[in-house]
Amino acid sequence: MPAISPLIASDLAAAAYNIKGSLPKNYHLELAPETEKHFKFNLSEHIYTGTSGGFFCRQATGFVLIGQGYSREHKNDHVIAIRGTDSLADALTDITCHSCNSDNGASVHTGFQSTFASFRSGLMAYFNQAGLFNGNTIVHCVGHSLGGALASLTADWIKTEFKRNVYLYTFGAPRVGKKDYAISNSARVKKMFRCVHGADPVPKMPVWPFYHAPINGHEYILSRAQGIDPKAHFMDGTPGYINTANVNDWESLHCQAACSVSQRVVLNYQNRTETTYSSFWADKIAAALMTLMIDGGAASIIASLQATGATIGTVYDIMARALVDISKIIGMEKQLKGVLGYMLVFAGKSAYIPIEFTYKFIRWVFTVTIGRLQKAAKLALKQSN
Repeated sequence: MPAISPLIASDLAAAAYNIKGSLPKNYHLELAPETEKHFKFNLSEHIYTGTSGGFFCRQATGFVLIGQGYSREHKNDHVIAIRGTDSLADALTDITCHSCNSDNGASVHTGFQSTFASFRSGLMAYFNQAGLFNGNTIVHCVGHSLGGALASLTADWIKTEFKRNVYLYTFGAPRVGKKDYAISNSARVKKMFRCVHGADPVPKMPVWPFYHAPINGHEYILSRAQGIDPKAHFMDGTPGYINTANVNDWESLHCQAACSVSQRVVLNYQNRTETTYSSFWADKIAAALMTLMIDGGAASIIASLQATGATIGTVYDIMARALVDISKIIGMEKQLKGVLGYMLVFAGKSAYIPIEFTYKFIRWVFTVTIGRLQKAAKLALKQSN
């Protein structure tokens, strides 16, 4: 049961953007020869529409492209390519965004779930066709950016609804849900190929308590550039996922253990100027914040925030108040000062701002730190689709 190659996966993720509008008669989808060697597409029947955006403006457009495998390697397989959409950019980077239950009952981003639900009936009609499956069928779900988040929900739903083996391939995808979703999704989807560029800001959104799947798993680093650069999110251009994934086997790509907020990190305030505005430090500071909360006896608060449907803004209100209490514990002031100092430098603020252990100050530090990440992610999403 082979996976599709990085070349084919990235080619399909890029091709999904071409189905947004109405297609002219006899339109031919431009695909790489390697993709056409394995899969065929009926554009008159197997493009499915969906909606995204605000309540008063939800125009139905082409979202999902489905193809059938016919080569020896992929005979009886199906590929689902889902496009990203800049109309979800505001929802992804909104501090008031919250989670809702997915089809499987786990906590996921509300905007993603709403858009997935808008094309779910089309998927149901397709996969309910008689004789579509045999015992070896694999469904390959592919997507770039917000399309990767939708591909994750699609893969999770197909596995649950039809009990078929599902492989997931994402490029620059954001976090889809909270810890319960990441855990269950990791168990349901047989193989995951999560591809990122080192400087891409979108995979860092939404911020904790959202998680990536596979939980404590691996990711493919297709470009190891440092810093945070909105252009690193683009499908084409430089580096461009369509370029960095242009190989025929996954073994030739750099795969590493994904950074986890569960790792123990303690930051020394005296070393705060070592911080850079980069995805590496975004992950390390998040892990240090979780370490601080746990060391300060707030593990139960972490657990409740992972389970609640509260907005991200509310989550960080609660955390700020918890940190004020932690600052009063003898011996914890130094660790808290270190986290706040690193956050300020990451946010582009002066390294010499006096640290205060007040709710107002700590909440402001959260706001400027998260805000800088959100600004970069929104710019990347608005320019890349």
